[in-house]
Amino acid sequence: MNLRNGLILLVIILAVVGAIWMGGNKGETEDGAPAVKAPEESTAKSEEAPSSSPQESSDVEQPQKGFRAPNFELKTLDGKTVELAKNGGKPSFINIWASWCPPCKMEMPFIQEAYEKYGDRVNFLMVNLTETDDLDKMKDYLSSKGYTFPVLLDEKGEVADRYGVVSIPVTYAVDDKGVIIHKHMGAMSRGQIFDLMEQLTKEK
Repeated sequence: MNLRNGLILLVIILAVVGAIWMGGNKGETEDGAPAVKAPEESTAKSEEAPSSSPQESSDVEQPQKGFRAPNFELKTLDGKTVELAKNGGKPSFINIWASWCPPCKMEMPFIQEAYEKYGDRVNFLMVNLTETDDLDKMKDYLSSKGYTFPVLLDEKGEVADRYGVVSIPVTYAVDDKGVIIHKHMGAMSRGQIFDLMEQLTKEK
């Protein structure tokens, strides 16, 4: 009898040990939570993550929203040198245009109006595609309309190339840190321009 009881006890012990061993290999912790993922699963997840963070994107120059605006340095009509990166701690409004472009002329009165109101808080950089424009006709056009905003001369097409310009007008709104916050292809309405001004000058 004692031997039989001993055998039964041994079987029970073995059964308990086996159950514990099997439970430890089900991929769960003691409280039932999923076990740590296998290395290959973790690797797959990391490959699906974005290649760069928003902060990293803002350090890369690219003519798209969320990226740092490609820097440029151009002469103005009155011979001054203007560099985008030297913004004086202010946001910038970049408009790429030419005097032979009808849609460009459509938005000019609204840009002049915005310049008169926001010119002390926003850098207006009216980049003329001088390489494809007639300088004298462009000057006559500005004078006849009474436009006083700063005009930058892209005489070698450097800005056009750097910004990948395929049609004009095109406008970029750049914050005080040099990051593009808005891009608009085509002529803008007065409302669109003034909404953009409010966005650029709103208090942080």
